Amino acid sequence: MKIKYASVVFLATAFVLVLAVGGLAPAQEAADALVPVETCTGESVELTGDEKRTLDLHNQTRADNGLSALCVHPALTEAARAHSQEMLDKGYFGHESRDGAAMEDRIERFGYSSAGYSYWTIGENVGWGTGPLSAPESRFEEWMDSRDHWPNILSQDFTEVGIGVRGADTRDGGKMYSVDFGTRY
Repeated sequence: MKIKYASVVFLATAFVLVLAVGGLAPAQEAADALVPVETCTGESVELTGDEKRTLDLHNQTRADNGLSALCVHPALTEAARAHSQEMLDKGYFGHESRDGAAMEDRIERFGYSSAGYSYWTIGENVGWGTGPLSAPESRFEEWMDSRDHWPNILSQDFTEVGIGVRGADTRDGGKMYSVDFGTRY
């Protein structure tokens, strides 16, 4: 009897694992799928599913708090994506680049500068998670629970945003998030 029971448990466990693995592929495909989004300039940029979901979470929370939506700025998007990828590639986590360059320098390098504007302000949130903690909802919840991060999300001073979500090539499915906020006028 014990052998039969063990076989049934093993087969049931194997079946559940096959279902779980099969269920991950569509979720990952949705996270990686590109979604066109209108930019601050009226053009279009493609965000990954995770980037778009992160944008939606920001804008829904801002709307719930009587603030205007953030519009996607292409230069901030490129800066955020590059920063997330650099942190993955070089194995670090922080607002400065690995070579010590400040966030301001990095964002300006991607074309979001104060040149020609009388007012310029920037901010950044970064996050990392693996498994279920790599989902946009988890990263966003962590930022909203942090006294150092939620002020960026709910700042009326910020009107533009760039979001970069990049996945690590690891078995735990980790993802790095960079959200770069800005305003220029």
